[in-house]
Amino acid sequence: MIRQFRPADEDAVIDVWLASTIPGQPFLSAETWRAMEPEIRELLGQARTWVSEEDGSIVAFCSMLDDLIGGLFTHPEHQGRGHGRALVEHVGRLFDPLFVEVFEANDRAIDFYRRCGFVEHERGVDEGSGLPIWVMQMG
Repeated sequence: MIRQFRPADEDAVIDVWLASTIPGQPFLSAETWRAMEPEIRELLGQARTWVSEEDGSIVAFCSMLDDLIGGLFTHPEHQGRGHGRALVEHVGRLFDPLFVEVFEANDRAIDFYRRCGFVEHERGVDEGSGLPIWVMQMG
């Protein structure tokens, strides 16, 4: 089930984010990701966010900053069950054009977004880390 984020969901969303981002993006240290938690909590207040629930628990979420997917994360125990794709399809119906920034080193995410119909739009550098990123657009 996909529904809009509620303030009471914040801790569950942060748990999903940490559980998925630390092992899924090892090119930055776990300490770096944990240090970003206050920034992520602040962004949740600014973004339009949807959550995906399974058996009453939040297992994935997607946060939008205008037409940019600012974050799409699925708890590792629930990956491969269609939550991420369902969230992309949901926001794809609401935003046109639809963009996402992906670390170039995150092959798994790049492959996922390609399977969802995204194509490379441009390349850049992440301001916070200095790492190369791809900006992808839903084709």
